[in-house]
Amino acid sequence: MLLLGLLPHVRHDAPPAWSERPRALQNVLMRAPPPLSAIPKAETGVQALLESTPEADGRGIRVAVLDTGCDLAAAGLQTTSDGKPKYLDFLDCTGGGDIDTSLGASPRDDGTLLGLSGRSLKLGAWAEGVREFRLGALRLYALGSMPSSALRRVKSERKASFAAQHHHATGEVQRQLDSLPPEERAAKEDLELQLAQLDEMMKEYSDDGPLLDVVLFQDEARVWRAVVDKSGEGDLSDATPMAPYKHEQQARGAHGGGACASCHVRGTLGAQVYEGGDILSVVTDAGSHGTHVAGIVAANFEEAPELNGVAPGAQILACKIGDGRLQGGETGTGLVRALIAAKAYQCDLINLSYGEPAWQHDKGRVSATLTAAVRQWGMALFTSAGNDGPALSSLGSPGALSAPITVGAYVSPAMMAEQYSMLPVAAVAGAAYSFSSRGPTHDGFLPSLCAPGGAIAPVPRHSLQGRAQYHGTSMSSPNACGAAACVLSALRRRGVRPPPPALRRALENSARTVALRDEWAEGAGLLDAAAAAAYAAAHDGKPAQHVEFELRVPSRGGARGVYLRDRAEVRAPLAVAVSVAPLFEQAAPRSEEEVRALLALQLHLRLEPSAEWITAPASLFLGSAKERGSQSFTVRVDPTRLAPGAHFARVQAFDIADPSRGALFSLPVTVIIPHSAPPPPADDADAHPPIEFPIQLRGGLPVRRFVSAPAAAEWATLKLRTAALPDGPHVVTVHVVPCARGDLPTRYTQTKKSVALREHSVEELAVPVRGGATLELCLQLAWLANPAPAALDASLEFHSLGVRGAPMVPRAVRLGHSETYARLEVEAPLRTERLAPKAKVTVVERAIRPSHHVLAAGSAERDVLPPSDAVAQANPLARGLQIHSMVLTYRFDVAPEGDATEQVVVPRLAPLHDQLYDSPLDSMLWRLEDSNGQPLKYGGAMHDASDTPLKKGEYTLSVLLRHPERGQLAALKDLPLLLRMPLAAPVDCPIYSGRGDATTGGYGGAAAVKEAWLRRGGRAELYVCRPSAKLPSWLRAGDVLDGLVTLDEAQPHATRLPLAVEMPPPPPPPPPPPEAQRSANASATEGTAAADEKALAEAIFEAKLRRLAALRQEGAAADRFDSLAAAMTASDEPSVDLLLEVLAFKRACTPPADVADGGVAEWRAAEVSLAADKLTAPGGPIDPALVAQYFGVAHDADAMSEEAKETEKSMKQKRKAVRIGLLCKAEALAACLDDFNSTSAQTIAEREDGGGKLAKFNDAVVELKRWVSGEGDLEEESDKDCLALTLLRYEIGRARPGAALAVARKRLKSQQAGGAGAKALTVECIKLYRSLGLDFWAANAEETLFARFPVVKLPL
Repeated sequence: MLLLGLLPHVRHDAPPAWSERPRALQNVLMRAPPPLSAIPKAETGVQALLESTPEADGRGIRVAVLDTGCDLAAAGLQTTSDGKPKYLDFLDCTGGGDIDTSLGASPRDDGTLLGLSGRSLKLGAWAEGVREFRLGALRLYALGSMPSSALRRVKSERKASFAAQHHHATGEVQRQLDSLPPEERAAKEDLELQLAQLDEMMKEYSDDGPLLDVVLFQDEARVWRAVVDKSGEGDLSDATPMAPYKHEQQARGAHGGGACASCHVRGTLGAQVYEGGDILSVVTDAGSHGTHVAGIVAANFEEAPELNGVAPGAQILACKIGDGRLQGGETGTGLVRALIAAKAYQCDLINLSYGEPAWQHDKGRVSATLTAAVRQWGMALFTSAGNDGPALSSLGSPGALSAPITVGAYVSPAMMAEQYSMLPVAAVAGAAYSFSSRGPTHDGFLPSLCAPGGAIAPVPRHSLQGRAQYHGTSMSSPNACGAAACVLSALRRRGVRPPPPALRRALENSARTVALRDEWAEGAGLLDAAAAAAYAAAHDGKPAQHVEFELRVPSRGGARGVYLRDRAEVRAPLAVAVSVAPLFEQAAPRSEEEVRALLALQLHLRLEPSAEWITAPASLFLGSAKERGSQSFTVRVDPTRLAPGAHFARVQAFDIADPSRGALFSLPVTVIIPHSAPPPPADDADAHPPIEFPIQLRGGLPVRRFVSAPAAAEWATLKLRTAALPDGPHVVTVHVVPCARGDLPTRYTQTKKSVALREHSVEELAVPVRGGATLELCLQLAWLANPAPAALDASLEFHSLGVRGAPMVPRAVRLGHSETYARLEVEAPLRTERLAPKAKVTVVERAIRPSHHVLAAGSAERDVLPPSDAVAQANPLARGLQIHSMVLTYRFDVAPEGDATEQVVVPRLAPLHDQLYDSPLDSMLWRLEDSNGQPLKYGGAMHDASDTPLKKGEYTLSVLLRHPERGQLAALKDLPLLLRMPLAAPVDCPIYSGRGDATTGGYGGAAAVKEAWLRRGGRAELYVCRPSAKLPSWLRAGDVLDGLVTLDEAQPHATRLPLAVEMPPPPPPPPPPPEAQRSANASATEGTAAADEKALAEAIFEAKLRRLAALRQEGAAADRFDSLAAAMTASDEPSVDLLLEVLAFKRACTPPADVADGGVAEWRAAEVSLAADKLTAPGGPIDPALVAQYFGVAHDADAMSEEAKETEKSMKQKRKAVRIGLLCKAEALAACLDDFNSTSAQTIAEREDGGGKLAKFNDAVVELKRWVSGEGDLEEESDKDCLALTLLRYEIGRARPGAALAVARKRLKSQQAGGAGAKALTVECIKLYRSLGLDFWAANAEETLFARFPVVKLPL
């Protein structure tokens, strides 16, 4: 998960997990005076370049920072060194800040506007002459609208202020209670209840944040300007309208007064307007990471230049790709839009300090767009390598893409001393940080170079500090990007403008070797800006200097290098063909100049291996290769002469005519020779002996041991033993990577842990392995904790139970819909193994299809990929490629089991899950809403969203998919959505040793398998059965119970298998009684003809009743409904169903035209009372006395006859009808008292009871309470809401505000999610709070109302 805001202090040697993105850690300790290496420049030659050319500080260079967004008012980020605005613009590319402003409005006669919040908005002088406005609304706490650190602080401060007001209010109530004499018992009881309710309210306090009105308009110059009511009080008279940032460099403080009482966010807020004013984008940062990165690139402190970033003269385009709705995680939408914007603003460089695991490198829509930004649009892209080291093959995307410049993290001795205050226990040379991700990828690719990976740089003001120390490859990438800006700035002074390939070649060919060399982390070495500038100037314009070459190894799946790792690959020499293709981005048809460039490419190259174990041809002639596609040569790798360990070399191509240019391209070669292989056991041996080796650790350099696992191995036990540690305890990063083959990211297979070593101790880890593959055990000493050398002994002992097989993700143990068990064969091929199996299911998985889909073209301003530079040069009117979007809508319901009030649901679009850079789509984003449209959760392509507890109710999930081809989107219109719903507690699945016991479910006392031992060579059968305990009643056919089978509970991580149990169809309902029995139950005197006649009459009556219901639902006129109802009443016996239908119509119908507006309530009360009374009137269908008498005695359901059961059913229906009738009557009478409900302190009893309305209402409620003891007596949610509203008004009328409060709060807590009645009930609570002087609680409830019932729907 993305680290946001004030990042927690964590151990610097412990790398963050892949899920913690962007890649940064923080040390919040500040130093004064600032250290020389606060933002390191000497290490990369920038200091030397600036000393020789002071103006080469990035002036004239534009850098797009794709990150969490920036605080535009942060220290050092106001202007460049030559006086230009530091920021070109500030864009929210995620769409998270988009507000719908398509609704137009004109000022009212008094000059105010009616805002979407319902507030009257007072305008200022800025609105003079403006006749047309656009309206929008923004919830301050809307997911992603505020940095998380600021949000936490705002909520904390608001709660403190609120608690103080609450304390004062409760004190007032207590004083009232204390002042009452004992005889006023009823008043004292209600005040006591009021105090109890206030106490519970404060315990359950929640803060949904204010709803802020937004006004948008165009000024006389047709520039859009926005005003946000940051006070939340409607007074905009003193506001300063804000134009899009690029017009006037306006940014406002994102802190407010009334709405954020006493809170000061100290962030900045910008605005952008799209779609002709239909969309206002409110731009804020999503955390401190982006500001820190921008500060490393280009901070400029005029008064304190020692604090400067690497390129203080550069300008920044701040592109927010970290979506606050996803806790700052990047989205494809944000990345693609940011790249489009970078091109539109003519940026020279891009920095992207984000990353994720990837299944396929150089694949996917986002990866293709990143590649296009470099190769087609002419922008050099710098990206971080990742923080998943120190083991090999830990590189993720976009660091593993070919086009970007991937930067590893380097730490110098000066940084160790000055940034980390390291104790001088032992000297540690400059080296790669332990966390820096390493190559090679599975196809042999490495990072490009390295740069300092730690910095003390500016952070947003909302973090309440000026600068902070972070480290990670997130910091090394902007350091390199800033150095490149200085190089470009120096070159432009000489008239040199190198394109991305030439810049990359200059940086790599001039890089310096690091003292503790680790090619897989450092690539070409440590960047040297001064040397790079000199190189680029010296070789500018030489043949193919600006051309990028693509190398592939066709026989190894088009690999970009050679990576030999497993034992079978290194037993003999290997010869591979390597193809080389120069990359030309040209228009179609080509111009004369482009044709000349192709013809001019004539290179005579010398191929030079860097190691003697590689043989390559002496030379290669290379032309444009357009006809043949590529030129090829053969490389022979001989690993048979290599010692155990990791070996690296390159085959480099030099221009024979000018070797000083360095390598024009190179092929990386990595060979792993296992240190030892497990010897086969003797015939009489019981197990493979463990592999043991001593290890000497020293600061700064990882120690790697490679072991070829036995073919049958499934896991291994790693033991680390220490003897005496004379320099004290140590902290060691243990990183085990079982294999590096296929498309499975290392993240899914690795074991990584920070271990504290103490003398004479043993640390033991169980690690999964892949049989037959070469495992890497990597250990690295944490130089910050204790850099002194340390010695230890390591041993690996391999195990297997013969069920997982070679795949690192084993196939699930699956019980199909019709199966009662699944069979497993286990064996012990390597040693005697403990077998202690356990099977549990923990989650229900349900797949649902979308109910509908909507396809639309994306934004014309933000979602059009520009043509390549070559095409644009050939045709200035060339159009770009439109990106389209599709929104899929899924609907589902939640019904928690038993006493549970909530069910956790985790949505997942499985086919697109865990793919971002390599996804076949541009983007995927989903939003979960309740039935009122309240957004509850957002989720993206990477990682599951956090657990979302949902109350009973209906929900909607909308999924946004994007792609340039509408046909591709249309092909996915039926894409299934997976809902994962954890069970309240794990449910055991018994495991038996025999098929018979599994078939009978252990009937007869058969015991499940508990613990056994398998001798080497032994085998056993296990039968995993269906869950033995009761399962939730909401399970459906087709659901899948998901869980794990663990074969040894002592080694759960290493011996587990996925378990899937498919739910069969439910058993059919019991058959109805035979026809003969039905006849016997019928009246003996009723003949066949009479029965037919009765059935026909019943069918006709039911048809008429359905027609009545249809008229009611259509909102038909009263005369149509009454005519049919009267006809039915005249021709049929009194019917409960008919009278209930009439009652339902009268409850909601439109009154006749002759009823005045003020008399609607009285008219409806009369009509509803008449309809309700008919239910229980003499001669009516219900005798309430008989119903009451029936339920006054107990009835034994088990002993009932069929006739008695029918009687009970009839009585229940009648009781329900009586309850509904009384409830509707009381509700209608309560509506007549609305004029009296403006306060509760002045009770209805103290006012004139005109027409006896109060008495009638009280009588109705008293009768209602005789039949309804609580909401449990009612079935429909709407009736429960009606009961609560009615009783609330009843208690207010009795001068019992405490009781009224209790009634309302009880119902609000029991309501289903999205309950429509919650709005009316909350409105009544707000009135009640205000009448009690609890204005602060009323304001809190209004904010809750805005959150639960959104006034606008935010774009997805």
